[in-house]
Amino acid sequence: MWSVADEVQAIGPGWLARTTTLPAVWALNQLHVIGPANAGQVIALAQEHQADLSFHHIVVEHGATALELEEVVAAGGWKADREVLMALQAEPVREVATQAVTELGEDEMLAMMRCWMIEEFPGIDATRLDQVEEYNRREGQLWDERRFGAVDDAGAPVAITKLRTRGTVAWVEDVYTVPEQRKRGLARMLVSHAATQATATGHDLTFIIADDNDWPKHLYGEIGFRPVGFTWTFHRGAAS
Repeated sequence: MWSVADEVQAIGPGWLARTTTLPAVWALNQLHVIGPANAGQVIALAQEHQADLSFHHIVVEHGATALELEEVVAAGGWKADREVLMALQAEPVREVATQAVTELGEDEMLAMMRCWMIEEFPGIDATRLDQVEEYNRREGQLWDERRFGAVDDAGAPVAITKLRTRGTVAWVEDVYTVPEQRKRGLARMLVSHAATQATATGHDLTFIIADDNDWPKHLYGEIGFRPVGFTWTFHRGAAS
């Protein structure tokens, strides 16, 4: 993320990322807290440095700081989420493929990501959609992304994931299946395939990030990923 932001600067207990060219993209306009801080200090920094945005977006790696923030922002209109970082610590389970895994082009992947955003954020405006699409394009190029998908009989993608790599590190990201094709094992097949590809190409670390309160983390655990850490996200405003 840092390498595709317009500007990253050290600030207080962490870092501030700003991207004036993509001001609607939360990940590129965030306060990232890596050390201890009190909740008031963190909120004040967000209010000061994100005052010109339509949202406040804070990512916290420090557990005690996150727990204090959770208590303070609970009644303030903030949305709080915890994500679990999972590293591949066992030989990836190779699932019996329900259909062939296809390598997708950039445009095919971006179109699927656009569908996902529309599903997740009903009513999202075209400006934000375009900016998120550009963010995905830039990040994919930065991470030498390979794009895996399952397609229907007409050759249209119905499920996706990405394998991103830099040096000896691999990152499985963006697992999505269109609603009408769910519960067929496509996500399991694609994540397993991506993890197997990462292992086969000699990456020392392969990781995936999951919502700690949702079922996909259990699927990733069955494939061979294990929890190694957490991050917390606090967001207010610009829901779509």
